[in-house]
Formats: sequence, C-alpha cells, structure tokens
Amino acid sequence: MMKVKQHSEEVLFDEFFEVRKGVLQFEKFDGSYSPEVTRYSFSKWDAVAILVYHRTFEAYLLVRQMRYPPIHHGIDPWITEIVAGGISPGEDERDAAYREVIEEVGYAPLTFERIMQFYVSPGIMSERIALYYAEVDESVKVNEGGGLLHEDEDIEIIRVPKAEVSAWIANQSIGDAKTILALLWHQQQ
Repeated sequence: MMKVKQHSEEVLFDEFFEVRKGVLQFEKFDGSYSPEVTRYSFSKWDAVAILVYHRTFEAYLLVRQMRYPPIHHGIDPWITEIVAGGISPGEDERDAAYREVIEEVGYAPLTFERIMQFYVSPGIMSERIALYYAEVDESVKVNEGGGLLHEDEDIEIIRVPKAEVSAWIANQSIGDAKTILALLWHQQQ
C-alpha cells in the first residue's frame, strides 16, 4: 500500500456531517512524494442500501421521496431509489439494513444477502454504502411502510416490474447511482 503523510487536519463544519480540511503529501507511483496539497473530505457515517424484490408481484419495491440536493439543479426533487439509510453509531450494519426495509417498505425480509460495499464519491466523500438484496412476499408484510414520522420521512412505495426494469432505467432523466447499480446487478444474476 502506498503511503500518505498527513501534516494537519481540521474540522471546518460539524452538524449531521463533517467537512474536514487536510494538508498532506502522498506517495507517487515513481516512489517520490507529492508537494504538500490541501484536500477536503465531506465525512458522514456509513450507510446501507437494499434492493427489495417482491416474489409474488415479480417487481422491485422502490421508494420515492423528496431529496434536497436535486433542487440545486432545478429538477424534480422527488427521487425514486432503493431502500437506504444511515448506520447509527454502534449499530450493526446488517441490523440497520433489516430495519430500513421494515421502516421504508413495511416488510420483514424472507431472504437477506450482502452483495458488496462501495464509496458514493471517493474523491470528496467518506461515506461507504453496503448493498444488500432482500426478497419479500405478502406473508411477511408487517406494516404499510412509508418511513418514520419522527425523522420527517414521507415515502411513496413504487413497484417496478422486473420485466420492465431496463426500460425504467433508460427512461430516467437522471437517476440514483446506488439504485441503478443494484438493479443492473440483479439483472445479471
């Protein structure tokens, strides 16, 4: 593994996430070190994302909710995506994923499998997402889903038939990366 010499780091912002500023040098591929550079990190705790497949409906259960950042691009901020949420400090990753499925779509998974972990945007963000796959049917429906009121969630559940998922992805004017990744992964299985 190549080396990084970190000379300093300061937290510029700390509310829900952190913005850190670091001064460092990194080992280059020729073995020398870079000059001192300043880099920034948007630091947030890790998250889980779950592709939920309903066996009876032969459809993916996606969630649609308002997301603030798309407003900055002047587009519809109600984004359709797979179930996802943060892992609370000290919470087990698998427990967080299972909890999010129940909270957002209202089912206790019949099957539950960890697929992979990835960075959202490693050039600027520390957040990693652990991707899971879950299958459900009506026998494991425990509530109506829709998120948690005390977290100000307002979630609509969207069914996308498996047979139509390629067209659904292609028809997105702009999509959510974790959702596209998960759906394409499942189409390859």
